[in-house]
Amino acid sequence: MPCLFLSDFLRRCSHLTRWLGAAALLLAFGACGGGGGMSGGGSTAMPQGCSTSTCGTAMMTLTDATGDFTSYTVDVTSINLTKKDGTVVETLPATTRVDFTRLVDLTELVTAATIPQGEYVSATMSVDYTNAAVFVEVNGAPVQATTVDGSGKPLGVVALTVTLDSAHHFFVNPGAIARLALDFNLAASNTVDTTRTPPLVTVQPFIVATVVPSDTKDIRVRGTLASVDTMAATFTVNLRPFDNQSGSQGAVVVDTTSTTTFEINGAPSTGAAGITALSAVASGAWVVAFGTLSTTDHSFTATKVLAGTSVEMPSMDGLIGVVTARTGDVLTVHGATVHSHGDGFDRFSIKNVMLTIASGTGITVDGQPNAMPTLAWLSVGSAITAFGMSGTDSSGNPTFDATSGRVRLEVSSVWGFPAATATGQVTLNVQSFDGLALTAFNFAGTGTATASDSKPAMYVVTTGTLPLPAVSATSAVRYLGLVQPFGSAPPDFNANTQVDFSGTFSRLDVGFGMGSMTAFSTLSATELVLNLTDPMLSGAHLTQGPQIIDMTKLAASPPIVPNASGPDLFAIEAHSGSAPSSINVYQSFTDFESALMTKLTGTTKVSRIVAIGSFDQTTNTFTASQIGVSVSD
Repeated sequence: MPCLFLSDFLRRCSHLTRWLGAAALLLAFGACGGGGGMSGGGSTAMPQGCSTSTCGTAMMTLTDATGDFTSYTVDVTSINLTKKDGTVVETLPATTRVDFTRLVDLTELVTAATIPQGEYVSATMSVDYTNAAVFVEVNGAPVQATTVDGSGKPLGVVALTVTLDSAHHFFVNPGAIARLALDFNLAASNTVDTTRTPPLVTVQPFIVATVVPSDTKDIRVRGTLASVDTMAATFTVNLRPFDNQSGSQGAVVVDTTSTTTFEINGAPSTGAAGITALSAVASGAWVVAFGTLSTTDHSFTATKVLAGTSVEMPSMDGLIGVVTARTGDVLTVHGATVHSHGDGFDRFSIKNVMLTIASGTGITVDGQPNAMPTLAWLSVGSAITAFGMSGTDSSGNPTFDATSGRVRLEVSSVWGFPAATATGQVTLNVQSFDGLALTAFNFAGTGTATASDSKPAMYVVTTGTLPLPAVSATSAVRYLGLVQPFGSAPPDFNANTQVDFSGTFSRLDVGFGMGSMTAFSTLSATELVLNLTDPMLSGAHLTQGPQIIDMTKLAASPPIVPNASGPDLFAIEAHSGSAPSSINVYQSFTDFESALMTKLTGTTKVSRIVAIGSFDQTTNTFTASQIGVSVSD
């Protein structure tokens, strides 16, 4: 099974798996008799039964909202689309093993396939939890959880239907490209109880879809290299999303620029040099590009490209994770996933993996083709991708030998509260490294002397020209960059990007147990206010970066208002007894509120509200770009 090892720092910041070579998920659109399609000028032969006058191109992307999981793997057994006239088009040809956590803060281009023209109004996905492998982090270590339905029974196949906003159906027109974006919300789909042994995850799957996506994440294009045009600085990929081994979900033309970075067979380059190097790679080699999709013609422009053995090596295994300790040339890698070139399987490791490096280990830095890294650059807190040989020691603990292999240093992330600032630097009281608990780390050896070893409570970050944050014990910031080389701290971390959580990602999650008929104290066309004194309240918290805020401790329940700048996406999930859940999505807050008011008459109860957006602690207002409400009869 082909596999990809590359940077995904944002997902690491969400307590999730470090692996981007995800198993194939939704919508392997084989409609009209097979694959095919076009994107940004790429094309393949029309499938049987299709012509330019009867079929169009369905460009499907998939992403995932965060949840508290290190791995969340299930089997997707069916995906189909339904037209307005009732015609159903099956899009998933076979059961596919999926780790949903691999799409957090990343959008995957799933297909650019040709399907029949028409007005599509809904999609239905069936997920089989019989052999689910779900892991959560407890006291800094991943632990496998048990999954159950709302009544506490083991889960089997769960079917979920998503009905599109009536004002934004998915239209596929002859000879044209249309895009539909899907978002599986791990937070809204699951309730995690880590006080149980093993941890218990109660599942009510929640997925939304929109034709007006908000692309705030990198989009990934994965497949095999078809051709390269050095004059136009483009290349064409036969699309194989996630870990698909064969076939093609359409041909995608990837545009590059003078600043696009490349890593090809372990050799970094930029711009014209990169596209020239890519032209020397054999057709059929694996290639992965990260970048953006145009909102007008849906063309794709890459900011970063990996190809050949930088995606995977035919004679070596792969490892991805975070370095949590180092002794000499032996690194402890936590939350790791190992890909075996022998059997093609990815394995999430509950135990730490001991990674050995040496002078023969090649080192590259993601996105920095001109860097001159040494082995010392691999320090505690480093996010890494390695190629070598996996194994076990005499006690059966996992090992990984990269002494004759290669390690790519990825972008790392550190979260914390600013304790002090000075010109060009900030001292953090760190709460999390790469989304992992502090208890997972041992900083011995990171400093020029023992007394200088990195200390999470006084962690010095160089900021360069980045703006300095205000000193605060309540407003967290996140820095992206690289850890200081081993044995040379302080400083401890060199940042190139700063994220202020007060103005960016926050998550609101409120539950009402078996459901409440008085969950809202205010429900209007401009805002929602939750009733935090409701006797059915089972939990209410806000997550803002590493900070978790108990909403019942706030001065008042914060109004939830729509993001005026949009685009927004709101959803109502309805379930009744053992019947499959159904979800209606809305682009308009007014339409959403009206539909919710209609739902909440009679005996319908609200069981959960999850919102994603930003929280202003000063005004006590939550501005939401996404809201999901679960109701039941």
